Amino acid sequence: MTACNATAPSGVFMTDDSGDGTGDDRVVIVLRPTVSGLDRRSADALVDRIRESSDRDIGVAYLDIETPTIHEELDRAARDGLASITLLPVAVPRDKYLTTWTQRAVANWRETRPDADVHVRIAEPDILDALADHLASAIGTTPRSDIRASPASYRSPAWSVIEQHDRHVLVCKGPRCMAYGAGPLHRELTALSKAARAAGPDAPGSGTKVTGTGCLSPCNLGPLAIVNPESTWYGHLAVDDAAALIDGPGPAGRRLKR
Repeated sequence: MTACNATAPSGVFMTDDSGDGTGDDRVVIVLRPTVSGLDRRSADALVDRIRESSDRDIGVAYLDIETPTIHEELDRAARDGLASITLLPVAVPRDKYLTTWTQRAVANWRETRPDADVHVRIAEPDILDALADHLASAIGTTPRSDIRASPASYRSPAWSVIEQHDRHVLVCKGPRCMAYGAGPLHRELTALSKAARAAGPDAPGSGTKVTGTGCLSPCNLGPLAIVNPESTWYGHLAVDDAAALIDGPGPAGRRLKR
């Protein structure tokens, strides 16, 4: 049975009985993107720097919006035959939502993978003091540069016109929907929409716009999508339902009552 002890005090790595943390087969950095997206290059650079400074097996997972999800990283640990994995939620300043939902994701993973034999733990290193000290020092030593950005983006036509569409699919990418498979679903919807538009204005689905969103709230019914202008909700979606959402009446068997 998988275990998750989530009661360690902030700033303390949870370790095995040896007390030195050597029982961790892998440490996974858990990040939380914004709905607007993630600077993936910066996230990768952070993880690479940690790998350079540590002899541990370091992975990365995202609470929502992006992949791999926590569930996917735990599945990978199980496939790799790891005995122990530690999750490290990282946010500045500390994000209680990230920590809480990391633990809830592990609880769901344990419940849905009862045969998985991976000891899952959580750790919250106290990075605030170190970061605050570094920033305080940097304020006095970092060279300044003039801001020369153009204000044009606030009046650019590209950001002032609603993209032509007659159908709008909103795909929830909150923590639970991502755990249930919203990532692959959103990718498939986006690919189908782009292919339809490239085929020309008369192609089926060419008028469909796809937008990923944050949590839409009834995520235990996820993956969720809302199709407008009908304002029809769909739940428990699979990748195979993408085509019906793009250019069909929608998967009738997935329609939710409101």
